Amino acid sequence: MAAGLAALWLALATGPALAEDAKPAQPKPAESNAKPADANPWAVNCSSGSATTELQCQLSQNLTEAKTGQRVLTVTVRRDNGNGSLAMLLALPHGLFLPSGASFQIDQGQKTTIAIQTSDQNGAYAATPLSADLIKAMKSGTNLNIGMESVTRKPVTIPVSLAGFTAAVAKLESIK
Repeated sequence: MAAGLAALWLALATGPALAEDAKPAQPKPAESNAKPADANPWAVNCSSGSATTELQCQLSQNLTEAKTGQRVLTVTVRRDNGNGSLAMLLALPHGLFLPSGASFQIDQGQKTTIAIQTSDQNGAYAATPLSADLIKAMKSGTNLNIGMESVTRKPVTIPVSLAGFTAAVAKLESIK
């Protein structure tokens, strides 16, 4: 499972959804004034290396800092074409206390902490498989609260709207 998650992370980190975020992220995490880039926050995108390779599809929401337009957080959910399971990648900002990891929580539900696995010039990255129960909770939830600690150990929580998530997952699952 860990090897599969690492391979997923590599595919996501170099995929087209993050390629458009070539600008460096802010030097420190933004407060919760991050806003989705548009009114329909979940976008479904597909790409293929060539006409003979299988289509790789994902849904994502990109949150930007309202004043500067810089990316603060990107949440990507991608299907593993091998087994059909879904996994989530968090593209986090710079300026984090990495040993604390990142966390996610649907509304006021159970908080789950995951390791920050790597970082580069665009930010830090954490990935986790999504269980059927977690996907169901995301479909019925209002916000996916992403937590992290700044390098000064200040907790930061960024709410990610789950509006439109159900429709985006249905679209992702309908693509063969």
